Amino acid sequence: MQFIAPRLRLRFLLGVFLLGCSSLVAADVAPAVPPPVPGFPIGRCVLVLNITSPEDAKTAGFEYLEVNLPDLLPLPDEEFTRVVARLRGIGIPLLSGYGFMPADLKVVGPAVDHARVDAALRRGLDRAQQLGLSFVVHGNLIAGTRSAPEDFPAAEARKQFAEFCRHAAREGAARGITVLVQPMGRKSTNVINTVAEGLALVEEVHSPHLQLLVDFSSMVEGGEAFAILQRAGPHIRQVEIQNPNGRIYPQRSDEADYVSFFRALKTGGYRGGFSIHGKPGDFFTTAPRALALLRGLAATELAEKK
Repeated sequence: MQFIAPRLRLRFLLGVFLLGCSSLVAADVAPAVPPPVPGFPIGRCVLVLNITSPEDAKTAGFEYLEVNLPDLLPLPDEEFTRVVARLRGIGIPLLSGYGFMPADLKVVGPAVDHARVDAALRRGLDRAQQLGLSFVVHGNLIAGTRSAPEDFPAAEARKQFAEFCRHAAREGAARGITVLVQPMGRKSTNVINTVAEGLALVEEVHSPHLQLLVDFSSMVEGGEAFAILQRAGPHIRQVEIQNPNGRIYPQRSDEADYVSFFRALKTGGYRGGFSIHGKPGDFFTTAPRALALLRGLAATELAEKK
């Protein structure tokens, strides 16, 4: 018995160790990704140059791409044509692009260079058209272009941006592109910080080619109530989403109040895409989890019940 007891203890400890290892392995296994939910595609915000992100997006099961444009705008025409061929060859739609103008080119404030703004706007929209994009986003990466100096009259900056949006909508309409204004926090800009402000702007400009993109994290961080999505719903054309706790890929329904957000979108009649952005970490582990989470929410909270 003196020899049996240690052996039993050893077997017990070995069993506990193996059970713990198997639990860790199971935790790292990505869930099965449910099929797409009609009317609510899930896309990925991607860089393009010198990386494989666009191709990886298709492999993981994303349904469209939201393309980072700043790296593409200065490319020579021949090189840009090759990029267009590469992206179109992936086999999933190129739906939208963010950063369609230079980040250092002010559209509000005391020293707006209207000629340079007009030239950059046309070039950005021309390239978006060549890519076949339906939307370009004024927000991520270029929100600072609509940020005026603190001593500049806020009402004047708001008026300037509205005029820019009218012009952008006209240029977009000529190319079959809709410009989406993305409300962002005051760390990024001091013009159009909330969905309510974005909605007022879109209603004022009154063009089908100027609409809204809503960012889940910006709403959470800014403390804006989701109830505004009911009124804004008819003007929302796209949603960007990430886990606001660390700005990473969404993974679990309990890490943020995704459910209330989706329910508010439902009340506004939203129908459209969800672009995942943020830091993915181990992409082929986090991406399937994010897809499973968002498709599950779309199926239960947004899709019409049969």
